[in-house]
Amino acid sequence: MAIPSGGSKPVNVSDVLYSVFKTMADESGQRIETLVSQAMFEMAVRLGYVTPSAVDAAPPAGADKFEIEDGGAEARPAARPAAKPAAASAPPPPKFAPGRTREAPGARKTEAPPPPKAAPPPPAARPAARPAPASARPAARPAEEAAGLFIVNEDGDSEKIDKDIFIIGRSSKCDLVINSVKVSREHAIITRERGEFFIEDLGSANGTWYKGERIEKMKIRDSDEIFICDEKFKFVIR
Repeated sequence: MAIPSGGSKPVNVSDVLYSVFKTMADESGQRIETLVSQAMFEMAVRLGYVTPSAVDAAPPAGADKFEIEDGGAEARPAARPAAKPAAASAPPPPKFAPGRTREAPGARKTEAPPPPKAAPPPPAARPAARPAPASARPAARPAEEAAGLFIVNEDGDSEKIDKDIFIIGRSSKCDLVINSVKVSREHAIITRERGEFFIEDLGSANGTWYKGERIEKMKIRDSDEIFICDEKFKFVIR
């Protein structure tokens, strides 16, 4: 694509670059020739071919001060100054670099998502409750005050069961001796397990009975009545 440069020789540029300059001209309200002259001026300054003065540092409005050589697209002044480039800071780079296209008007910009919020710090651990002083703790119940189990026969005689294993039978070595030939030598046993009492038949010939049923093992409750053969006993917890 050829771009006329204000009466001077035309400049051949690519279609993409021409489209970029045309978009810039439409949006800025300037001519394409003016934008081309400005771009060529900035390039000449950057390469050291032109030294801008303090008065006319801005790029020329037209192409009157430049000549285009035949067969080339590079702008040069009529006479190259002999002075070296000043140490002044270089002008800012052009807004659009060759090869880059401006974003189409109305195009939606993609914004980066906001950074995730930091998690709140964990709540401070509460201090453990202090144990109550020894004076405020309830005193342990003495063993002798714990509820005891008593076995009572039909005559009202009672005996306290104060051991973990209590054997009932006809043998003199039993804890409770029943003088009856119907009773086995070791007929039944009463055990204390975790504060509770149980009665268990030891495989006797005539059995241990509760409410008319022969039992093997059962938990003892207050006022329970059992039969060792035909001998009746009652349990009392107090």
